Amino acid sequence: MRLLDRYVLWSILKVTLVTLALCTLMLVGVDLFTNLDSYLQNDVSWGQILRMSGLYIPQAMLIVIGPAALFSTTYFLSMLQANNEMISLLNAGIPYRRILAPCLILALLFSIGQFALNETFGIKCEVRREVLSDELFGQRSSYDNRNVTLSDVNGGFVIHAARYRAQERRIIDVVVVLRDDAGAIRGRVDASRGDWDEVLGSWVLKDATVYLLDRQGNEVSSYYTPVFDDIVIDVEPELFRNLSADIKTMDLDTAVRYLRRMKYLEPSRWVVYSTEFWERVLGCVSPFILMLIACSINYRFKKNVLLFSIISSLCVAVVYYVVQMLTLILAKQGVIPPVFGMLIPMIVVFLLPLLESRLLLA
Repeated sequence: MRLLDRYVLWSILKVTLVTLALCTLMLVGVDLFTNLDSYLQNDVSWGQILRMSGLYIPQAMLIVIGPAALFSTTYFLSMLQANNEMISLLNAGIPYRRILAPCLILALLFSIGQFALNETFGIKCEVRREVLSDELFGQRSSYDNRNVTLSDVNGGFVIHAARYRAQERRIIDVVVVLRDDAGAIRGRVDASRGDWDEVLGSWVLKDATVYLLDRQGNEVSSYYTPVFDDIVIDVEPELFRNLSADIKTMDLDTAVRYLRRMKYLEPSRWVVYSTEFWERVLGCVSPFILMLIACSINYRFKKNVLLFSIISSLCVAVVYYVVQMLTLILAKQGVIPPVFGMLIPMIVVFLLPLLESRLLLA
């Protein structure tokens, strides 16, 4: 059995790697030629062009890994049938589900690998690519924002920034309203700017004027300090960013906290961002879903086994992605819950093999 497992795993893995490499290079080439005109107009050096293309590689791999896994599994199972190897395995007393077990284990590993690749390299490379693009083309960062107001989860303060510069992680013209446990105002801090301190994990305000309210005497005292870090203002910089383009570049913890706040502050925007969040998380299940489709397809064709098997798998994959596109649109418009934007396509492709079996039996 170990020999069979190694044979199945290696046969699928080598085809997946070759397909992944070729399709990734193809997508990188398409991206290069798409932006070639912009590179030439802005006199971008060859080194910067190669860097931009290199930063696109993880994103291209994330796009391709699902279809590559689908093709390799379909190719392997169809060739087992075409070369009569399936007959030999079944006559040896090996059930069909035992042959598919290594395929499903590999599918699970592909999904875990896609999630890990996205969270470790994909998001970082995408952010660096956007920053580099802004520098090369002289554009303002798409994450810069204006007039942002956020509150502490525990209600200890409310912070307002007139401007936020994403590249420098800096807030400008800052106003912090301090509140006590009962929610009453106990003070205010006006600062010209604030810089994010990675070590402290909080904002350090510069050129600050502090106003403290004495409720008993109804008096206000004030003083000036060049650096104000007396209270922990631990609102993450990502929460100040302009997320009209994307929420997928946040780390997961920050994204979850942001969605919790947005659900009560702006429900309409929460629907869109929540849908994109579930697309990011559940999108990594695509390799497992597509390989499961490949394992569920009927490979008992009389002629042109490989051709018809590939056509069958591609048809099901097209149905999966088209249904996913439609459900994501409905989820972003609030017609269906955000999580169902990704779950409904999975349910549909689970039902397709059952429908195919009923049609064949009929």
